Amino acid sequence: MLDREFWRKRRRRLVARAITGATGLLASTPRLRGLALRALLDRHLAPGTLCLVPFGDHALYVDPRDDKIALKLMRGKCWQRRELETALEVLRSAGALRAGGMFIDVGANIGALAVYALKSGVFSKVIAAEPDPHNFAILKRNVALNGFEQRVHAIEAAVSNTNGHLMLARHRKNYGAHSVEGSARINATQTITVDAVTLDEVLRQQDVAPEEVALVKIDVEGHELSVLEGMGSLLQARVPILVELTVGRGDDERLEKFKALLCAFYEHVLDLSDETLAGQVQPISDCRWRSSQSDLLIY
Repeated sequence: MLDREFWRKRRRRLVARAITGATGLLASTPRLRGLALRALLDRHLAPGTLCLVPFGDHALYVDPRDDKIALKLMRGKCWQRRELETALEVLRSAGALRAGGMFIDVGANIGALAVYALKSGVFSKVIAAEPDPHNFAILKRNVALNGFEQRVHAIEAAVSNTNGHLMLARHRKNYGAHSVEGSARINATQTITVDAVTLDEVLRQQDVAPEEVALVKIDVEGHELSVLEGMGSLLQARVPILVELTVGRGDDERLEKFKALLCAFYEHVLDLSDETLAGQVQPISDCRWRSSQSDLLIY
């Protein structure tokens, strides 16, 4: 009897120790933690379920299956709000910020940046373009949730250098990584047809003069050059650009065209993602982008 009780207690201690070790491993290993969370969500969460995440001055609906933007927001951290606020400070100091102007959000995802932009008090209105139907539906809900229906014009389309249609490759896990640059680029599991429009056409349809725009934000997973090629009126007006530049293998020619187009209209660039630059503004002609992704302020 005593031996049986001894082995029962010992077994419990071993199980408890194993659970503690596994929990510690998950807590200290982001990848394992993410895999465990996704497995739980895939098994137990009903399709279409969203989480409401409250912040101090706003709130956002997120899809918990998204392992990038939504995951960061659910941890209580804002998505690229600091980068936007830094960009506004730099532009204000340089006398390049048109107060009361419009904010254009290209690749708006679920609308976090659109909400931040209006919360900043700098912008009067927002044009937000997002091609993915699922992200777009959440964007619309977030705009309404924060009371900005009258100040945000949402467009369900990919912004490009042509008006028509494009194929959008959808990433299964990262809902901010969908791309019109091809499924091989992101190892996509689904491709859908989406509307495409140039920013020049958007401004024409909305009867907005380029001079009314204060800042254009671009996050399009490798499609940046095409967006620039379709916004000639904004380039001519030298509207500042906040762009996430995505660099892949074999992109040297695209980068040279991207740089040449910007050099024709702009002078300065600040890499907000490179802490080693410590806020150093550089001439665009001197820039060499080496990382796979860079958050650039161009003005």
